[in-house]
Amino acid sequence: MLKVFLGLVLATPVVLISSVAWGSEIAENDDLAQVTSVSQLSDVQPTDWAFSALQSLVERYGCVAGYPNGTFRGNRAMTRYEFAAGLNACLDRINELIATSTADLVQKEDLLPIQRLQEEFTAELATLRGRVDAVENRAEILESQQFSTTTKLSGEAIFAITDVLSGDSDPFGVGVPRNSTIFANRVRLNLVSSFTGQDELKIRLQAGSTPHPQRAGGFRYGADPFIASLGSRQTTPEGGQTFNQEFPDQAGSVELGTVSYKFPVSKKLRATVFANRGEHVDYLPNVFSTFNDEDGGSGSLSTFAQYSPIYRIVSQGAGLGLNYELSSGINLTLGYLAPNAESPENLTPDSSNGTTAGGLFNGRYSALAQLTIQPSRNLAFGLTYLNGYTAGTPTFLNDVGTISANSSSLISDNARREINAYGVAGLWRVSPKFAVNSWFMYTNQQGRSAGTENESADVYSYAIALAFPDLGKNGNLGGIVVGVPPYATRSGIIPFYRPFLGGASDVVSAIPNRTTPLHLEAFYKYQLNDNISITPGVIWLVAPNQTSNNPDVVIGTVRTTFSF
Repeated sequence: MLKVFLGLVLATPVVLISSVAWGSEIAENDDLAQVTSVSQLSDVQPTDWAFSALQSLVERYGCVAGYPNGTFRGNRAMTRYEFAAGLNACLDRINELIATSTADLVQKEDLLPIQRLQEEFTAELATLRGRVDAVENRAEILESQQFSTTTKLSGEAIFAITDVLSGDSDPFGVGVPRNSTIFANRVRLNLVSSFTGQDELKIRLQAGSTPHPQRAGGFRYGADPFIASLGSRQTTPEGGQTFNQEFPDQAGSVELGTVSYKFPVSKKLRATVFANRGEHVDYLPNVFSTFNDEDGGSGSLSTFAQYSPIYRIVSQGAGLGLNYELSSGINLTLGYLAPNAESPENLTPDSSNGTTAGGLFNGRYSALAQLTIQPSRNLAFGLTYLNGYTAGTPTFLNDVGTISANSSSLISDNARREINAYGVAGLWRVSPKFAVNSWFMYTNQQGRSAGTENESADVYSYAIALAFPDLGKNGNLGGIVVGVPPYATRSGIIPFYRPFLGGASDVVSAIPNRTTPLHLEAFYKYQLNDNISITPGVIWLVAPNQTSNNPDVVIGTVRTTFSF
């Protein structure tokens, strides 16, 4: 009968609550001899009169049937509180029979043992019921005061000490100042809601203190030699780090970041609608990178090492992404983003104010198509095509690449240009602790001004990255990246501008001692615990802005990331 009674102990909510409330741990192994109990309590043995009395009641009125898993554990004793919990459940069962039955099912000779048992265990029964009431009250308070039944709050805070260790000299005399060691920060708060369990509404708030290179307050190095001859002080955006991205217009202010809603359309089709600052990587099933963390603080230090630059072309806007599973391991993805979708200006790209033309279809945009092929769990590769239009803004948003790759400001009036980009990328997880990914991208930018003889530009980028997950400890990540950031091999100058530029017809050909730029990076993320990681690393830029006249730039960073 002891086995049967122990089934009662774990088969009722009262016992579960009493176990939690009094610190008793019910053994999971059948060979465990004794349950931990409160020190001042004595054990109830099968030889006690109370045990025999309750045993008789259990057999007569079917209080219990065993443990939830269908087993019994009769090789150990029980505490008085466990016994009282079983008694309480049996009393409830007898009261239920008396209240619902018209026949005299409860025998009169059982009433005296019931009364004696209640008297014997009055203190324990009162304590258990008091504990249950307290737990129910706390549960009601939690339900009434909880933040939301559908929304979860998550966040990330990055604190980073970073400096340009070398290379911030001024060989072209454009007034580049020396960079100092700085303490940077960025905070993101994500409100993620689900209404069906299969959808996701995300609203992000963010703030930070340090913009990426080329913006006021950011690091400055690697002047562009061609525009330096025209008196410009513009420096390269190469070497930007992830905590420099999505930076508010004013340091310290809080702004609205990504606002998106993901939901299934059918079994094979999923859609993502962006209302603000959507990016192509937000809806793609794979970007073939081991370091992609949405420009967060858990992957690489630099934005270039995150994934192929093709995903950054004229991105961040409102739009739509669709992901369709053609077959097992093969996905087709289509997406469209418009950075000025909220602007009501009804202007065509060729109008005099084309640089600020807005609306969902009349202004800047990028449309992407990708075929993702994943023949196995550890191997994936894809083909990507992007068509876009921009005017007056950098092609890669100055997140990656040289000035000549981003601006192409001389191929048309107001830098109006159509962009066609082609990319191929792959990811191979060689083992659980080693992976390699690589990409190649070619971009053609064609001027699109009215009434002028437009020119074009060719831009390339490629890289290989080695990842070492769980290096030294679970959650750690080591990384080495070697690649060529977006750079132009040719960038034409429309005839109207040529007389003012010494007759030059190609910006790139006018760069002195031009060469291919190179990006080298090594970092090691050490996971202190589930919520804190520290990432020291080095970024080495060779020939920034495509000229060996600029000294190599070495950036050292120690990044601490808090996630919650």
